[in-house]
Amino acid sequence: SPSTLFPIDDRRRPSRQSSSSCCSSIKSSGSSLCSSLKSASSSSDDVHSNASNDKIKRNVSFSSLEIRSYFITLGDAPTYNGPPVSLDWEYDPAATQEHCIEEYEADRAGNRHQKHEMRMPKFHREYLLMHEAGFSGGEIKNAMEEARRCARQREKTARRSIKFQPAEEAFAKVKRMLS
Repeated sequence: SPSTLFPIDDRRRPSRQSSSSCCSSIKSSGSSLCSSLKSASSSSDDVHSNASNDKIKRNVSFSSLEIRSYFITLGDAPTYNGPPVSLDWEYDPAATQEHCIEEYEADRAGNRHQKHEMRMPKFHREYLLMHEAGFSGGEIKNAMEEARRCARQREKTARRSIKFQPAEEAFAKVKRMLS
């Protein structure tokens, strides 16, 4: 199974006024979709100074890794392929895991996901949004239409940019010469 689904918590149902909250937590192949590093130490030491600039040597190290399980919501990524899914701002603190970085990296060595393993098919995104996150078919349809509209606008802008790029470059060159 590409992901493990968790039971719906009715207290987390999204309100119909806002589509930004969600009630589902998803994990992909046993690991959370997002993680954060906790800094163990940070130090700054002056290396040397010269007349033109000061160079500072900076050292940062990390000792632990916190893996969080975020809720999902309808996203806003411009796409033609189904509803966009995004991580919500909220996460499940009870599902948060903390690991020593060295042990975590040693355990996952050689177990990195391939790009094709991280893609979520359209039907699976629709299922998660409807059955796990509580969005209606209409809300998902509206989000898909908006995503398509944004994708078309992005393509139109890219085509226009390519069309006028030589003129813009010439204008910028003349402007630099006059400055």
